[in-house]
Amino acid sequence: MPRKADARLQGRILDAAYRLLSERGEDALTMRAVASACGTTTPTLYERFSKKEDLLALLRRRARLNLFSAIKSSKSPAQVCRRVLDFFAAHPNDFRLISEDWAIAFARKEHMPSFEFLKQSLAKQIGGQPDRHTPVALALVALLHGTATLLHSVEVHMRISKDFRHACISACEALIQASSAEAAR
Repeated sequence: MPRKADARLQGRILDAAYRLLSERGEDALTMRAVASACGTTTPTLYERFSKKEDLLALLRRRARLNLFSAIKSSKSPAQVCRRVLDFFAAHPNDFRLISEDWAIAFARKEHMPSFEFLKQSLAKQIGGQPDRHTPVALALVALLHGTATLLHSVEVHMRISKDFRHACISACEALIQASSAEAAR
């Protein structure tokens, strides 16, 4: 009798790959290490994912969904910004996954739930349709990305880290306020 396919194998593979990436970074994410970590063989892994990039694409999607889960209860755009920085500080490998191809995903018009949520949050606070707030949402993302990059780039002294974070949030709040004032005119 032929063996039955493991219906949960893909989930186990993704969980193992995500764990490896989170604990040891992308260099540790080899197909052999993933197969070993999830209790399957390398050929079986290659049946599901013909190359590492296919696996990384699903891990990027998972990271985007994790970010969305972290911000979806935010009550204001400024709170979204604070929670994004908190998430990126706590999950540096998710930050790398999300930021590696963010511009490409944006250009392809891929679904990015956190970006859409930010635009909806801006629309709720300022008024108008969410897509009207794309320019300010992009500016906020650029500030958040730049700050997260600075915080992850080197061992940043705690004092400087707090200063970067405070400056970023202040700039985000100023952009949101300016956008609100412009909409009121």
